[in-house]
Amino acid sequence: MREGISDLVAAISRRDIWLYFAISDTKARYARSTLGPWWITLGTALGVVGLGLVWSAVMSVDLHVMLPNLAVGLVLWFMISGVISESSNGFTNQAAIIRNYPLPLSLHTLRLLSKHIINFGHNISIVLVVFCIYGFPSLINAGWALLGLLLVILNLWWISLLVSTLGARFRDLGPSIDALMPILFFLTPILYKKSDVVSAAAWFDYNPIATLFSLVKNPLLSLPVHSLDYASMAVFSVVGWTLALAVFGRHKKHIVFWI
Repeated sequence: MREGISDLVAAISRRDIWLYFAISDTKARYARSTLGPWWITLGTALGVVGLGLVWSAVMSVDLHVMLPNLAVGLVLWFMISGVISESSNGFTNQAAIIRNYPLPLSLHTLRLLSKHIINFGHNISIVLVVFCIYGFPSLINAGWALLGLLLVILNLWWISLLVSTLGARFRDLGPSIDALMPILFFLTPILYKKSDVVSAAAWFDYNPIATLFSLVKNPLLSLPVHSLDYASMAVFSVVGWTLALAVFGRHKKHIVFWI
């Protein structure tokens, strides 16, 4: 674990590298396009409006309730699912850099996480527009949502480190995660609220992603905020970081051979 911690500290100190790479990755994806990274926001906005119109009719829910729910849910989902899915090839995709440059390995997970946070920052504009139309949450609720977002990012970081390490060794992990994500999408309250499926509440007890969602989504949508959820996700983060650093520290020297 000590080896993993030292690598992580070294990676954090090289912000000039991983932040530059993250920004470059975002720009390169939309090089020579007119809107650039804002194409991400446009695609998400179309998804929010389209699904909002359909699901509000299917579920007989007013649009002023459905649109804020979808805006927050989809924006969060795209960040969380993007980090988890891409992490399975987090080290493999950077094989050339890892083999040729003596950089901390965990730097590549920071690069990946930062790229998706940048995309998330663009998509936040959709949530702001929806709130401008239907009303903003209170300052207290916004504070709870910000705390929840920090816990989401903290948990995504260790998940990225662990999945990247395991993905370098087990190449079947990537397709397995890709197959699991659509199921996880419907088991997470994105298109609906927990209160809509009270009879199936047991689903959420085995889905920490659903709890992470509630840390941000509930306060923004003026739903009940449970401090126990924040405490449980803080504990989940500590346990997750312990596991991720132990696995990464043990196998760090093997990664260069696996990729």
